[in-house]
Amino acid sequence: MSEGHEVTRRPPKVAMIVSRFPKVTNTFMLREMIALEKLGVPIELFALVHEQEGAVHEEARDLDSRAHYLALKSWEVVRAQFTWLRRNRRAYLECWRWGLVTNRQAPDFFLRTFFIVPMAAAMALRMEKLGIEHVHAHFTTYPTHAALVIKTLTGLPFSCTGHTHDVQLRRDGLRDKLSEAEFFFVCTHFIADELRELYGDEIRDKCRVVYHGIDIESFPRQPLPEDDGERPFRIVCVASFEEHKGHTFLIDAAARLRDRGVPVEIALIGGFVALAGDVRGRIEAQVQELGLTDQVQFLGKQPMSVVREWLAWSDIGVLACCIGPFGQSDGIPNFLTECLCTGRPVVSTQMDGVKELVTDGEQGLLVRTRDAAALADAIERLRNDPELRRRMSDAARALVEAEHDVIVNTQELFDVYVEQSGRPVGR
Repeated sequence: MSEGHEVTRRPPKVAMIVSRFPKVTNTFMLREMIALEKLGVPIELFALVHEQEGAVHEEARDLDSRAHYLALKSWEVVRAQFTWLRRNRRAYLECWRWGLVTNRQAPDFFLRTFFIVPMAAAMALRMEKLGIEHVHAHFTTYPTHAALVIKTLTGLPFSCTGHTHDVQLRRDGLRDKLSEAEFFFVCTHFIADELRELYGDEIRDKCRVVYHGIDIESFPRQPLPEDDGERPFRIVCVASFEEHKGHTFLIDAAARLRDRGVPVEIALIGGFVALAGDVRGRIEAQVQELGLTDQVQFLGKQPMSVVREWLAWSDIGVLACCIGPFGQSDGIPNFLTECLCTGRPVVSTQMDGVKELVTDGEQGLLVRTRDAAALADAIERLRNDPELRRRMSDAARALVEAEHDVIVNTQELFDVYVEQSGRPVGR
């Protein structure tokens, strides 16, 4: 081959590992996988758990029908353990040693090792049969643990995506996971800076910031609803019922607005999260206690088609996110991106991830966290200024088109896959 001749490379065949699928709250992963396939990345989806919830995004049905779901008590998983004991006993036992020793201070991670190692061992064999060339894990907790097991057994390179709580709160074994990864993505600059400061040169060059994109064609801009000033102001909030989503402050703000003579209607879309406790029950009790039952609708989990309808119905989107009791927080909330894409101004809080998306006064208004009075003031300001809402609507859509188009952002992922794990065309 002559010097300087550039070999055209193709993307690797990728196995995507997720904790649960299909899951309505993980729309960002779904969009990314669909966009990568459109760009030509062959993807095989592996889920540790087959989620059996009622609402499923229509876009997820195709992936769900061809995803790989293994059962822990299946013969395939049992047989895989004996296969690896015969084929590479040292590597197989190292997987157990790492999982149990590294996670000895984290009871849930320790116990999940008895699930992750057997499942990943079986996944590894299936991936070999499929001709997988690269493994990517979404979230640095259980999926990346599985990817690390697969690399230890087979040598398959892996990468991962860290989001927020998984890299900020669940750091048991994180240094090893990131060190063993070929590269990894995070969705905010503040998380990237935090990891680089924490782990230094060991991971510095591996860390890539890529925002979660949105399919702007699936979220066309909707005209702002007609408002004669007489009807209630329409607010939509799409968020699972967890403390750090701030529902309680939104409900408190609604009561304050009612007392000021500013009626609002609120549509709450989102489901129950078992580990978060009965947050929805507490919010329902708060709504009843404050006399807001006629103004607040609890719509539960909904597919994206229904979410789009409620975004079109709304005047603004509100998310009063904050830091939860155990340090939980959001990165860039996908709901806010969906609002902006639809042309809806937003009211949210001055969290780091939110500030990477929304500039206060341009696409929406940002207030202090856990401050219902300030939240009410911001909502009232938008209620009373239709011209400000129109300007923010224009700025909102323009921002998403410029910086959060899933096709553009996924092209960055594609380029990294080809650069780091691609193969010469023809091989």
